[in-house]
Amino acid sequence: MSHGNIRLPGFVDIHIHGCGGHDTSDGDPAGIIGMARTLRDCAVGAFVPTTMTISREEIYRVFEAVSVSKELAECDPSCAKVLGVRLEGPFINPFMAGVQDVNCCMAPYDGIDMINDLEDRYPGLLKIIDLSPELPGSDIFLSEFSERYLISLAHSKADMKTASEAFDRGARGVTHMLNAMEPCLKRSPGIPGAAFTHEEVSCELICDGYHIDPVVLKMLFKTYGADRIICISDSMRGAGMPDGVYKLGPVDVTVRNGRTYYGEHGGLAGSVSDLASEARVLFDLGISPDDISKVMTENPLSRLDLTGKTDTGTALFDDRMNFVGFE
Repeated sequence: MSHGNIRLPGFVDIHIHGCGGHDTSDGDPAGIIGMARTLRDCAVGAFVPTTMTISREEIYRVFEAVSVSKELAECDPSCAKVLGVRLEGPFINPFMAGVQDVNCCMAPYDGIDMINDLEDRYPGLLKIIDLSPELPGSDIFLSEFSERYLISLAHSKADMKTASEAFDRGARGVTHMLNAMEPCLKRSPGIPGAAFTHEEVSCELICDGYHIDPVVLKMLFKTYGADRIICISDSMRGAGMPDGVYKLGPVDVTVRNGRTYYGEHGGLAGSVSDLASEARVLFDLGISPDDISKVMTENPLSRLDLTGKTDTGTALFDDRMNFVGFE
């Protein structure tokens, strides 16, 4: 299908580890700025730098780096806006960790003090926390934080009942739907089934054509509807870089022909995509420009309560968020 002259608002990526040779978990302000400049060239107007499962000390370094880079990017029109931090780890199931460092996984209850301290030191910077709801203390964690942060179910072996209970307690997202979770089966629908029965829950999709088959992508749009879908890149430092080997957490990841590979079986390890490329994938699948705008811009902003303004009250839709086009 020809794209024609399609114009869409600047995109918002709420799940991105790295790009352009940089990674959030490096804890380097210059690296976050490098990501912001790379993303601005990919039609991304704002993003949420996302950690891997790293140590407490490294998490604090990330928050300091993002705090510094957020202020720098605000004054630099060549940068996408930095909206805050997302913790994809450490509150994930080590048996579903994938490339995440299992040695740094943490039970949710054991991390309550860290989250409170991070909020005290960096008020308002933390935006999203990923969580495996089957882990000890998840119920207490949700009671403590579900009204303050977007909590998204991730890297989990949860069945439908456990996931539904987490949504009832205030979790409002599913991280990279169908990836790093139990499959949706006819008598065991798992997290996808729980999300289907909870209309307040948003579902993240990596729309690069590798993480989810294009036919299944169309099925998910029909099942959940564009109003509940958020398109993410989940990209790593190899995005926007030549083919080669790049670090993602403790793992060497091979980037080849637009796809990531790790381990003896060549499993996926994040993406090397970007939201502009994923918008083209969706358009070729017949997803309307209005729905693409929803899943790329409106829904992530709405989910973070940032529609029209930042947490500092300044206009979010400045020149970085004006309409961008592709052909």
